[in-house]
Amino acid sequence: MANLLRSVVRITAGALFAALFMLSGALSVSAQQVSTLEAPAAHEKALKGELVLVDIRTPEEWKATGVPASAHAITMHQDPQVFLAALLKATGGDADKPVAVICRTGSRSTALAGPLSKAGFPNVINVTEGVAGGPGGPGWKKRALPMRSWTKDDAGPQLAAQ
Repeated sequence: MANLLRSVVRITAGALFAALFMLSGALSVSAQQVSTLEAPAAHEKALKGELVLVDIRTPEEWKATGVPASAHAITMHQDPQVFLAALLKATGGDADKPVAVICRTGSRSTALAGPLSKAGFPNVINVTEGVAGGPGGPGWKKRALPMRSWTKDDAGPQLAAQ
């Protein structure tokens, strides 16, 4: 029962985030305007500093599976303004820097990519296969890309060549 309640809360938080963006007209950006990358390319570009990779899943998901080694762990399941501020901090204050978003299967990253573009991050890239795999591909873990353990004191991406 507790797990079900946590799932409902996560879904509700995600729905709230999407609803807030819809109210601001953010979902008017078409999916065709958002670039996509496969997980290996996103990892390689993050390691080179060519983009900022952001894992938008929940802390519970990070604890269960870890975080892609080259990604920032910034959950989309929080106040949208806090999320956007953390994202801007991850880009070093440069909202024009390419930002690749990844979730578990590609669903949340697909839903969030357009609104992020409309919210002032014009170079959003969707890692559609996610960490666990989905319609966009086999996923980060099945491709055996490096992961790191997550704690509340997460130090962020490991950008040294792997």
